[in-house]
Amino acid sequence: MALTTLSLRLQKTIQCSTRESFVFRSIAMRLMVFCLLITGCAAEGDSNGVADFATPGNGNGHAYGLSKNSGLNLSPSALDFSATQGGSNPAAQTVTISDSGTGTLDWSASTTAPWLSLTSTSGTAPGSFTVTPNIAGLGAGTYTTTIVVSGTGSTNTTQSIPVDLTISTSTSTSMPTTPPPSTTASVFLSWSPVQDSSVTGYYVHFGLQSPNSAGSCSYTKSTFYSLGSLPNKSAPLVSVSGLTANTTYYFAVSAYNGKESACSNEVSTFAQSI
Repeated sequence: MALTTLSLRLQKTIQCSTRESFVFRSIAMRLMVFCLLITGCAAEGDSNGVADFATPGNGNGHAYGLSKNSGLNLSPSALDFSATQGGSNPAAQTVTISDSGTGTLDWSASTTAPWLSLTSTSGTAPGSFTVTPNIAGLGAGTYTTTIVVSGTGSTNTTQSIPVDLTISTSTSTSMPTTPPPSTTASVFLSWSPVQDSSVTGYYVHFGLQSPNSAGSCSYTKSTFYSLGSLPNKSAPLVSVSGLTANTTYYFAVSAYNGKESACSNEVSTFAQSI
C-alpha cells in the first residue's frame, strides 16, 4: 500500500512541477528509493507533497540492521586443579574466548599468581589460552587466584575467572623395613698347633652330631687350611661360616703332613645368626 501511495504522489508532483523545481523533485525521488531499500519510508507525505523518511519514534516506519556491539564470552567460567604434593603438575586447561557481537574484539588476560602460567595474554576473538599450574615448592593446601580478561570495545569490558588449586599430601608413606632374620651364622675356631715341621696344614671337622668317640674325625663336613693360609701359624685362628643359625655344632681338628692325624678333643658351640 505504501508503494502505491508513493507512486500516485509522484505522478501528481511531476504534473505540477516547473523547470525550477524539477531538480529538487528528482533528488527527493532518489532519496525515497534509497529509503525504501534501506530503512523503509512513511506511508504519509508532508504538506509539500514530499514523503517523510522513517525515523525512530514517529510511528510511521521501521528500521532494520545489525548491532555492532561486541560481547566478551568466556568458557569455562571457573577452573579447578588438584595435585599431590611432590608429584607432577596437574593437566593444563584451556579457556576459550568468543565475541557475541559483530565488531572486532581485542582481549587481554592476566593473573597475579606466581604459580599459574598462561600460554597467551592477548589476542583477537575468537581465541583461547591455556592455563597450567606449577606446584613445585608448594605445600599441601588450597590456593586461589583469578584470571582477569579484558575486552576492548565490548559491552562487558572485564570478566574474572576464579581458579582453585588443591594440593593434597601423599597417601603412601614409606615404612621402615625390618630386614628378615639371618638364616646363617659363623664361628671362630682356634687350636694349639702341632710342633712338627712336616705339618703342611690342618683339617677342621664339624657337624650337627658328635661321633662320641675320642680321636674320631667322623663329622659330616670338613675344611682344609694350609699353613700358608693361616695368618698366624703359631696360633691358628679360622672363621667357619655358612652355618645354620641358632644351631649347636661340634668341632675337632686334625693335622696333615701327607697323612691325617687323629682328631683333637671335641668342642661344641651354639651358632648364632650374624
